[in-house]
Amino acid sequence: MADLEPNWRVRFLAGQPPAIVRVRNLQTSIEGPSDAWNRKGRPQPLSVSASVMLKEAFDSSSSADRVETDTVHYGLLSKAILASLEKLSQQRLNAEGSDNTARKSQFSSLRDIVNTIWEDLTGQDCNGRAPKATDDEPEVKPSFLKPSTIRCLELTVHLPKASLLGGGVSLTRIALFGRDGESRPQPRGLSLKIHDLRIPTLIGVNDNEREAKQVVVATIEIDKFDIDKDIFTMIEGETVKVMSQSSFETLEALASTLAKNLASYLHSNHTGFTNRKGWPIKIALEKPIAVVLADAACVQLSVNSSEVLGDIQ
Repeated sequence: MADLEPNWRVRFLAGQPPAIVRVRNLQTSIEGPSDAWNRKGRPQPLSVSASVMLKEAFDSSSSADRVETDTVHYGLLSKAILASLEKLSQQRLNAEGSDNTARKSQFSSLRDIVNTIWEDLTGQDCNGRAPKATDDEPEVKPSFLKPSTIRCLELTVHLPKASLLGGGVSLTRIALFGRDGESRPQPRGLSLKIHDLRIPTLIGVNDNEREAKQVVVATIEIDKFDIDKDIFTMIEGETVKVMSQSSFETLEALASTLAKNLASYLHSNHTGFTNRKGWPIKIALEKPIAVVLADAACVQLSVNSSEVLGDIQ
């Protein structure tokens, strides 16, 4: 199958669709993914956003003023997402009678949750392949969405409490859907995002900024995220360590050092998952009090982990 693409590139290839149906921040709770302390199986809130980009405008639905097959019923879309999450919960409950090792293996990662919802909605796995009938399930259930009518699907699962210092963690899967009968793999992407880490940091060129730490807000995004495990607490830990030890004058120097440390962590600990071209990493650093009459001053850096490591190897 084709390698993952950065999510921004898949969005670019999708272009401007003629119609979109969205459900934003559908809220529930989950037991499975790591929490802010990297504990598995603890209850925590979860929200899901889905954006269904259609190949054609919903002319029939708009003309008849009712939901026809040329659109997506957002109420039923919400129910389908919740049904997928309920299925995961039921699988966990069925494993409670097993030994401790078996129970731990049933705890879903954040990626497992995204993949399960994706497969239930589209009838395709994360590689774009349709499931095959088995002895246990001789009939393949029809998917909620019809891939033949979809140009692109973007699905985001957000854990708002899975960070000690920030606004949570999210994983976004996006893919294009080809024409009927088209066999070649369609572009697809998967991106991990750690939202709005608020970290006291010694940073700045002014004399007063050298006297005390100020809050810097960091948002980290890792594209082409081909890692099965929940590693977001480790990514947050690496970010906090670098920024807490900072004595830089500029956000640019801090962002560059942070990029090198994150790239080194990824390649040192997850080489079995590394794609040939490395991971695209995007770092945004904001100083909320740097400019008095502005909400924040921000510097953003986008790098590739393999290219960054070339500078320090």
